Amino acid sequence: MSEKLDKDRFVKVCVKLDELRFKNTIDWGRLGVNIHKNSQLTYSERMFLFWLCSMIDQFYSYEKVWTDGEEAMLTMLKENPSSFSDVSKVMHNLRKDKLGRMMADIPISKGSFKLIRDDYLRIKNTFDYLSKLDIDGNKSLSFKFVKLLGNAIIEFKGKNGILKLTKFLNDSLWENASVKSLSPLDLEKFRKEQRKRLWMFIMFLRRDPSILKIFRGALIEVYEKVDGEKLFSIWINEECFGRNEIELPGDVWNIRLFRTMGIRKNAKEIARKLAQEYGISPSVFDVTFEIGVNACRRRECSKCPFGENKICHKGREKYCSITSWLFPYYTKDPQITCQPENCPIGKDLGKNLCGGKVDVKVKH
Repeated sequence: MSEKLDKDRFVKVCVKLDELRFKNTIDWGRLGVNIHKNSQLTYSERMFLFWLCSMIDQFYSYEKVWTDGEEAMLTMLKENPSSFSDVSKVMHNLRKDKLGRMMADIPISKGSFKLIRDDYLRIKNTFDYLSKLDIDGNKSLSFKFVKLLGNAIIEFKGKNGILKLTKFLNDSLWENASVKSLSPLDLEKFRKEQRKRLWMFIMFLRRDPSILKIFRGALIEVYEKVDGEKLFSIWINEECFGRNEIELPGDVWNIRLFRTMGIRKNAKEIARKLAQEYGISPSVFDVTFEIGVNACRRRECSKCPFGENKICHKGREKYCSITSWLFPYYTKDPQITCQPENCPIGKDLGKNLCGGKVDVKVKH
């Protein structure tokens, strides 16, 4: 992407698509139904379930992660486990892959869900860390999880708040280790590491209206009304936890779409560079994942905002036609009204921006 005009087009369209992605979201449709809609679970349990699902490796399609994967994670939580040994009782067929990583199967209604790559280790680390955490006596692990997040909000608010909190979660729950240095040098080093699933968790926790609602409820459950509301207000305060600090998760679809746009450099690095230049969050460019996984795989190039853009009705109808096509599972309330005078897509800024072919043969 050598010409400035192309770069401007790319950024403006991504910003608009990002707005459409998160605006008015009340749930994820048939994805994460227990996280979003299961009233028999407490808000804390739903937040803990969200964390566990976020750790599942995206080797699977995201639909499978947030349906079968969610059911498997819920199976682990049903008996209110107090340690990983309790959780391991529902795991079967333990074995190691070719790299020596532990694998296991968890029974679900359709058969079983396989823990692959680092899934088993990340889950074990989370339960081991929380089970030995001395917080308010003999509380549930979901309570401890939310308490851990709330205490981290208090401790890390301010400059580099998002980055510090994310690294804290990496060191504690992700790796079950003592929290390492949070010096500027170590934070910058951590920022460059591949932590796709962890940054995805942070992105939704800070930006998705439906997840934010659940998080608010969980904080109130654990800290009670006054303190819970205070913590939530700190979390959504830009001066305490700025959204512009959220890194691009960096999925394979991000990389492929960036390359198709003519960006050959590291996707995370270029997202950070563009974000700093335009004063936006690197996570804005995660809409390239939505485009790739929901559209490129189906070869719907003619509808793509970066292609021929034949789906945008440019104000001829009331509601935005891009939203339901690009974000097929999200439930929006109310529907997003088309505003062609303010939309870079409707003004053809995205038209024919993509000059290459996207490789749709992606293995997830």
